[in-house]
Amino acid sequence: MKKIKFFLVGILGSWLIRILALTIRIHDDPKGFNEKIQTTHAIYTFWHCLMLIPAYVGRNKNIQVLISQHSDGEFIAQVIKRLGFGVIRGSSTRGGVRAVKAMVDKIQEGHPIAITPDGPRGPRFVVQPGSIYLSQKTRLPIVPTTVGLSRYWKLPSWDKFRIPKPFSRAIMMYGDPIYIPPNLSEEETEHYRLLVEKIMKEMTERADIVARQKNG
Repeated sequence: MKKIKFFLVGILGSWLIRILALTIRIHDDPKGFNEKIQTTHAIYTFWHCLMLIPAYVGRNKNIQVLISQHSDGEFIAQVIKRLGFGVIRGSSTRGGVRAVKAMVDKIQEGHPIAITPDGPRGPRFVVQPGSIYLSQKTRLPIVPTTVGLSRYWKLPSWDKFRIPKPFSRAIMMYGDPIYIPPNLSEEETEHYRLLVEKIMKEMTERADIVARQKNG
């Protein structure tokens, strides 16, 4: 029964995303970067509550996404598989040796990686050290990524998940690559974790302002 439920959610969810996104004016900053995602090998980090637009923009590019093995992660995995993403199940920290190895293999095949650094359970807008660890192990830079929405609904979930309203505007904003050195002390790891978090928060505030201005 569970398998059937996951299957149906995957089909329905992927089509709902496609239909909703067709009504939204999606911009990117820097302009033209949406088309470069597939060939820019990096770890793209975006907040858990803002995954809907990236799921549409990154469709059919075979981007590899790290999804937790929690049951909630299975729903997300079923949806994004049908949008043309690769899915790697596991954690970048706890028991994540197999997941990291799978990612390294995919990187060597030429695929970019995406991760929600505050997922799967939060706290909201707090970068977990797993993304720093992943960058160290894969030697890929982190590209902070965020989404600004001019109008949206907010769900009563831990992340206050945002669903853009039809006929609104969205902006995908990409930051400069952050290169994480391979050997770091605990203090240095925390420095980079806070740096990525700070940049992502600032970008999200700026992206929301830009999206509202474009809607005006």
